[in-house]
Amino acid sequence: MWKDADVEIERLLTRCRAGDRDAWTKLVERLQSTVFGVTRRLGLSEADAADVFQATFIALYRNLDRIDQALTLPRWIAVTATRECYRVRRTYPEATGSADERTLEDTIAVEQRSAEEIAIESERALVLREGLEQLGGRCRVLLTLLYGEVETSYIEIGAKLGMPIGAIGPTRARCLEKLRKILEREAYFREVDVSPERVRTS
Repeated sequence: MWKDADVEIERLLTRCRAGDRDAWTKLVERLQSTVFGVTRRLGLSEADAADVFQATFIALYRNLDRIDQALTLPRWIAVTATRECYRVRRTYPEATGSADERTLEDTIAVEQRSAEEIAIESERALVLREGLEQLGGRCRVLLTLLYGEVETSYIEIGAKLGMPIGAIGPTRARCLEKLRKILEREAYFREVDVSPERVRTS
């Protein structure tokens, strides 16, 4: 995670604990993409995603004093959002009518593992997004177009960037190498600690 980002989140947390509404708004804006990323992964409707969003940030507001370090906050948010998603999904008709023979303890264990896995993915996605922001310029635009959620053809990319189609491949390789170096500095490729002690959740 970026040191500057950690410092900024720490400042926002401190101000939020003191009742600063503007800081709370900025903190929510900074973390909302993590919540909606989780709801998309778990296939929630727009209305249910909004419910998860609200429940997640209510939980954060109630637990501001429990977040020990800014570094742990994105994962805390992702784990909490994932649990809220599962809570919502358990109300779906297909869930209540399921013939699944798992015990409640088994279900909770599976959901906990999934929450931790999604939290790791969300944390890495956040680092990747900030890596792209640091990369900036044409490289950021090119890689976003190439690897974004919406599929974009080389013809469209060439038109948007004013770049010959034949230059896209070599430019992509150079941009990926620049991004790799940025991510290496931020330990993006390290093994991630998934122990329960890493993050305290609500």
